[in-house]
Amino acid sequence: MNFRWLILLVISGLMVACNSTKYVPDGQYLLNTERIQVHSKDVNADMLSPFLRQAPNQRIFSIFRLQLAVYNLSGRDSTKWLSRWLRRAGEKPVIYDSLAMMDSQSELQSELQNEGFQHAKVQVITNAKNKKINVLYHIVLGDPYKISSFTIAPTLDSLLKTKDSSQAAFTHLIKPGMNFNINDLDQERTDLASFLRDNGYYNVTKEAFHFTADTSFAQNKATVELGLRPDLLANDTLLHKTFTRKIIGHVTFETIPTLVELPSDENTTDSVSYEGYGMLYNKKPFIRIKPLVSNTFIYPGTYYNEKAVKSTYASLNSLPPVKYVNIQFNEQTPDTLDCDVQITPDKLQSFTNDVEGTNSGGNLGVAEDFSYQHRNLFRGAELFKFHARASYESLGNLSNIFAYYATELGSDISLKYPTFLFPFLSRDFKRGLNASTTFSLGYNYQVRPEFVRTLANAGIKYTWSLNRNTTFSYDMLDLSYIYLPRIDSTFRATYLSNSSPLRFSYENQMILRTGFSMQYMGQRANSSQSSYANWRWDVSEAGNLLDGALHLFHVEPAADGAYRISNIRFAQYVKADYDYAYNQYLSKDNRVVYHFNFGLASPLGNADVLPFEERYYAGGANGVRGWSSYTLGPGAYPLSSGVIDFVNHTGDIKLQGNVEYRFKMFWKFDGALFYDAGNIWTIHNYSTQPDGTFYFSQFYKQIAMSYGFGLRFNLNYFVLRMDLGHQLYNPAFRGNEAWIPLFTHFAQRSALFFAIGYPF
Repeated sequence: MNFRWLILLVISGLMVACNSTKYVPDGQYLLNTERIQVHSKDVNADMLSPFLRQAPNQRIFSIFRLQLAVYNLSGRDSTKWLSRWLRRAGEKPVIYDSLAMMDSQSELQSELQNEGFQHAKVQVITNAKNKKINVLYHIVLGDPYKISSFTIAPTLDSLLKTKDSSQAAFTHLIKPGMNFNINDLDQERTDLASFLRDNGYYNVTKEAFHFTADTSFAQNKATVELGLRPDLLANDTLLHKTFTRKIIGHVTFETIPTLVELPSDENTTDSVSYEGYGMLYNKKPFIRIKPLVSNTFIYPGTYYNEKAVKSTYASLNSLPPVKYVNIQFNEQTPDTLDCDVQITPDKLQSFTNDVEGTNSGGNLGVAEDFSYQHRNLFRGAELFKFHARASYESLGNLSNIFAYYATELGSDISLKYPTFLFPFLSRDFKRGLNASTTFSLGYNYQVRPEFVRTLANAGIKYTWSLNRNTTFSYDMLDLSYIYLPRIDSTFRATYLSNSSPLRFSYENQMILRTGFSMQYMGQRANSSQSSYANWRWDVSEAGNLLDGALHLFHVEPAADGAYRISNIRFAQYVKADYDYAYNQYLSKDNRVVYHFNFGLASPLGNADVLPFEERYYAGGANGVRGWSSYTLGPGAYPLSSGVIDFVNHTGDIKLQGNVEYRFKMFWKFDGALFYDAGNIWTIHNYSTQPDGTFYFSQFYKQIAMSYGFGLRFNLNYFVLRMDLGHQLYNPAFRGNEAWIPLFTHFAQRSALFFAIGYPF
């Protein structure tokens, strides 16, 4: 197919549909643009745009109204199925509403006054032509009111005095010299109430506080005093109740099903206690009390703390057998609270059986995936999982998509405990973490054109978090044994000679690995209308402790100079990775995502090369998308026509950057335009990978580049993704041939990927 004609056909169809006023009634106007114009460092258009009552139709690149174009493709006969679907999939024209404009003007005026600009003026300028109207909100701020002094009323000041060394002092948001901002004043009340509730004042709300402002002393100046609400000051009983610190008394877990679920003859209640906590249950508790206590941060005998309540909600809700949690407090005495933690159990067992249309490498394939889990195996919130997978994967590109393939069979089991199972750690330390310990076993059988490989592994992993955004993990033990019962004779003769540095990667070997990682998910703390960053870094090593122990005890190496345990050579290396993604919010339907990834791994003493699983590859659905997986790099190493050459497209260093513009298209379809750049390199100069070594003087000349278009079917809970990438710069070619003209040899210079989820 001639792709030039296809693109021209698509563009022509969109141009026909781009009569944007097709469904604008006579005498009315399409809201073409709506802008806010303000010249200030303190206030900008982005801050004020949420107060506009209307918004123009969605645009791509701020130019193309694709959703409106889809709507306009519909016919005027709305009884036809196609017309109805096009109208649902598209976006109807936004008709200018003068009343909404006046509401926007009023809302902007109010918000500016709240920000301290009492003299601000909002002027609306409209320009109508050809059934389209442009609206401009021109804002003149004037001089803002400033806070000349900020004081605390004596009654409130005495209540805020530190009563014991454990209660920290409150840091006020309001400072002299700030704008007289109503929003800041309200935030001050919210922060103060939250601070006091974290320090025992259970009954305090922000409504208890009151600001008094006086603007009569100087022009555009205000003296501000924070005090208590007058009616609260006038009621000693209510004042005492509000500002009495509460101590936690009894903490009781209730795991009793509702009476509807119980036969009348079984409506009996038993109880058990542990470390000052109690639990009520019927006949037999569905979960033991110990894991509940370990994940509860509300301690008897301590002051009420709202942060502890939120942490308890999060920790208990994360337990696999818990469906939801409800925490209630009852005032028993003027200064004592009893806490009831009501826990509703979730379904204990489940299984899934899925047919997938992709794999982790991004090549076209199919997989059968089965999993079973038990959420409370020993009634201690232990999560047991069994997983099995069978897959078929094409290793070709668009021109020979079924020529090469790989199959894989694998299964694994794991048991996850909701605590730190580690000696010498105090109970209080472990309770301060939202932690888990996972034991795992697995087996994997791979058949590729080059070899047959089996891999058995066992591991112990710790995961914990100190807040809802940051997660840590520590692989204390990750033991793998790799066995290759078959290696293709051509592959062996070509790549696995005694002098080949790749030989070790395709021998039977053992990997004893430890690793640490830290991950930050900024998306969890941000709304859908904001920008955020996610990042992760990992460090790991393998074989270094074994190597040190063998040297310490003067164990002699084998004839080839390598150490072996039970006649099995072990891998030795260090590795570090960093991955960063910034998701920039442009509008409700438009985002730009910037992604950067760097990895470095080095083989050490007992190994000449990294294990195949630890080496980097470029290309694929999450990489430089103009190349299939394992077909790019290292460096300027050329792509061979032989399938077994895929093995040599691996390296020790990875550098990658991506920019992706994501936009709403119509209905459930989203689009993306992307640019990818990156490559891999080797640390050592291997004869089987010429031009693949990293050198500072030339690595930047070997950075591959590609661009393309992505189509995503967005079902909210998951995304089906198709990306088509085309090579822009191929470092395997020389001179000007490295730059690939648009649509030249399209099938050979492109790669198509089907995947689930976003690439980064």
